[in-house]
Amino acid sequence: MSLVDKNNQKLLIHKDMDSVSLKHSVEIILTPEFYTFISEELDIKFAYQAKQIAQSLFDDYLDSSHEYQYHVSKHGESWYFYAYDIKEIEAFLESKGIEAHRVSKIYFAQELNIELTQPIKISNQNVLISIDDTVTILPVHLIGRDTEFKTLDLSKVKLHSGVSLGASHNSLISLKETILLSSIFVILGTIFIIEGNRTTASISKDNEQLLALLDDNPSYSSTAIRESILAKYKPINRVERAKRKTIKEISKLLSAKSELSTLHIEKSKVLAEITTLENRIINQITQSAKEKHLKTTVTGKTIKVEKSL
Repeated sequence: MSLVDKNNQKLLIHKDMDSVSLKHSVEIILTPEFYTFISEELDIKFAYQAKQIAQSLFDDYLDSSHEYQYHVSKHGESWYFYAYDIKEIEAFLESKGIEAHRVSKIYFAQELNIELTQPIKISNQNVLISIDDTVTILPVHLIGRDTEFKTLDLSKVKLHSGVSLGASHNSLISLKETILLSSIFVILGTIFIIEGNRTTASISKDNEQLLALLDDNPSYSSTAIRESILAKYKPINRVERAKRKTIKEISKLLSAKSELSTLHIEKSKVLAEITTLENRIINQITQSAKEKHLKTTVTGKTIKVEKSL
C-alpha cells in the first residue's frame, strides 16, 4: 500500500508499500523505519551548532557498521535530531521503482506529529501514530478494535524541514569549521552531549519496556489503559534534571576572560574547574557561584566549582 497525495507530489515511504512508477519528481516522507529520532530541549540558537553534537547523541543507538547522516530542526523549545542511512534509503527506493533523481526532497514523518493524534493505516499490518509527541509505527493488533483510522491527505500537509538527496551524502560540518566558528561552543557542545546521552538512554529503555509490555498484552491496547501505561513509563528523574540545571549554571559563570578547563559529571555531583588570569574575574565567579548555591575553592588562578546532587 502506498500513500500519495492527490497531486502526486508527496509520497509516504514505508517498508510494506507497493512498488510505484513515477514520471515526475516527488517529495518523500520517511516513516520511523528509516530513521532514528531524538528530541532535546537545548540552549542552542543555531542549527549548525546542533548539527555538531548530533552524531554523539546517537552514539549508543546506531549500528556501527552503517554510515549515517544527520538532520536537525527547531520545533518550539526543542531541537529535533534525525539519524538516517541514505544508502539504505536509496536502495529501498530503487527496489520500489523510485529512481534517485526523481526525489526532490526528503522529509521525516515526525513532522506529521500533530496530524497523527489519530492513527492512519499504512498497511494491513501497521499503523502510523503519534505517542507522547513522537511519531511511531505500531502493529494493527495493538490498536483498539473501536479505534477510527484517520485518512491523511498529504496534499494539505505543510512540511517545513527537509533535506535534498544530494546534500544527504555530505551532511556533516567538518571539525575544522566547528573550531573556527567558536571555541566556547566546543565547551557547551560537550556539556549537551553528556546530558543528551544520559537523558536519551533513559527514554529509550522505558520505550522498549512499554513496547514489550504491549506486545505481550494485546488487551492493554485500549486508549485509557495505553495512556495509563505511557504515564507510568514517562521518565521522571530528579537527579538528571539537577545535573542539567547545574551544568547550565556553570556555563553562565564563563566569560570571554575565563575558560572551562575541566568538567566531571558524577553520579551524585558535578565538578568543574574554571581558569582566569584576573583576580577581578575570580571574585566575580565566586560571588556568582555563591548566589547559585555552588561550592567554590580558589587555588591560584583556578576556581573549582562543585555541586552535590
